[in-house]
Amino acid sequence: MSLRDYLSLTKPRIIPLIVFVGFASSFIASRGIPPLHVIFGIVVGGGLATAGSLVMNSYLEADVDSKMRRTMHRPLPQHRIVPPERAFLLGISLITFGLTVSLLTLNLIATSFIMLGSLIYVIIYTIILKPRTSLNIVLGGFAGSCACLAGWYAVTFSDQLIAWVLAMLVFVWTPSHFWSLAVVTEEDYSAAGIPMLPSIVGPIKASKYIVLNTLVLIPVSLLLAPFLEGYGLYIYLGFTALTGVVLLITNLKLLKNPTKENAWLAFKFSSPYLALVFLVAMVASVM
Repeated sequence: MSLRDYLSLTKPRIIPLIVFVGFASSFIASRGIPPLHVIFGIVVGGGLATAGSLVMNSYLEADVDSKMRRTMHRPLPQHRIVPPERAFLLGISLITFGLTVSLLTLNLIATSFIMLGSLIYVIIYTIILKPRTSLNIVLGGFAGSCACLAGWYAVTFSDQLIAWVLAMLVFVWTPSHFWSLAVVTEEDYSAAGIPMLPSIVGPIKASKYIVLNTLVLIPVSLLLAPFLEGYGLYIYLGFTALTGVVLLITNLKLLKNPTKENAWLAFKFSSPYLALVFLVAMVASVM
C-alpha cells in the first residue's frame, strides 16, 4: 500500500478534462476570466468531487476490474489497499470535501450540479446502468455534462441555452469516445460480464453506431456558433468543422476495417477533441 496506490484510485488522467470543461464553461459565461472564487470552486471543489466519484467507481468495480486484463493490476484487485473499505472512505471524503468547497465558494445551483454529476456517475452509471444495459455510457455521459452546467451557473443564470448546448456537446461526445475504447477492450468487457455496446453487438455493428454518433456530434458542436460574433465565429466554425471531419474520417476508417488498431486511432483522436473544441470556444467568446 502506498500513496501512489490511493492516487491511482482517482484515475487522475480523467480529472483534468472534467475540470477543464467546467472552467471553460465559466470562462465562456464570463466572456473572459471568471472571478477567482469561481475558478477555485470549479477547480478545487469540482476536482475533489470528481476524484471522489472516480474512487467510488474503483471501489464498486474492484471485482469487475479483477476479471479484465486492462484493469486487473489496479490496487484493489491486487489487494494492495486492505481493507478495501479504505477506498470507500476516501471516495466519500473527497466528494464531501469537494461539495463543501463548492458550497463555500459557488452558489447553490452550481454546487447542486457538481453533486448531481457525482450521483449520476456513482449511482446511475456505475451501480445501475453499467452492469445492465449497453446504453450505459450514453445515459451516464450526462455526469460530464454537469461540469459544464456547474461552471455556467457559477457565473450567471442568463443565456442558459448556451449552457445546455455546451452540456449537450459533452453528452454527445462521450459515446463515440468510449465505444472506440470498448472496441479495443471488447474481450475484457465480455469476460467481466459488462454489456458495453461492442461486446454485445460486435465491433462491426459498434463501428456503425460510432459513425452515427459522430454524425450527430458534428452538428451539435456547431450549435454554439449563433452565439458567437466577429472573427470568433469564423474561427470556431472553421476549427470545429475541420476537427469534426477528421474525427469522422477516423471513425469511417474503423467502420471499413474494424480492427483494434483502427479503434485505438479513433479513441486517441477523440481524446483531445473535446478539450480542443472547448478551448477554441473560449478564445472565440472573447473575440
